[in-house]
Amino acid sequence: MALFGRRRGSSDRRATRDDMATLRAWAGERDGVEAYVEPRTSFNEPTVVLVASDGESIRRRVESPKAAADLARKLAIPVYDANRVGYPQRMRDYAVRKQARDTGRARSSSPGPRRSTPGGSTAPAPSGPRPLSPRERDAIATLQVSADVTGDATVRPDDEVLRRWWKQARARSHPDRRGGDRSEWDEVEQAARTLGLAGD
Repeated sequence: MALFGRRRGSSDRRATRDDMATLRAWAGERDGVEAYVEPRTSFNEPTVVLVASDGESIRRRVESPKAAADLARKLAIPVYDANRVGYPQRMRDYAVRKQARDTGRARSSSPGPRRSTPGGSTAPAPSGPRPLSPRERDAIATLQVSADVTGDATVRPDDEVLRRWWKQARARSHPDRRGGDRSEWDEVEQAARTLGLAGD
């Protein structure tokens, strides 16, 4: 089955015991958790996204898709191949609710952008997170894993959030902290360029 197939990758990054412990603890504190496995890419080792019943999610790297499936079996939760089935709508709904909570105060203090309607009046312009392209999803996953943060795997955060993750990822992956190894640093910088956070 493709979910358990092994693929060769160029990254030296590996799941840690802390990653697995974090996933187990997170799942144990939430209801209706499901696992969505993201296969290895040119920038990332395999990762798994756990999604709770309310749409809250967490992403961590795993040693392999089989390791993710073993974790899901031990937790007695369903496991899916994210590339085949996508992500549940509740993840996007949770992200929209969270963004609304985070920005509600700012929006209430100043009127948002408006657009014209056929009758000549104006109405609030639609807002909310936009869907990710596959390259953006890959890049955001790189920042999240390197920065050790979580977020919705299906929508792009605003640039302020991405820049904060980038800063955290750079600090954690700096070659000086890794005995001169630049592999993760280079991945983080490439992700930032993909997301338009840094120039070539």
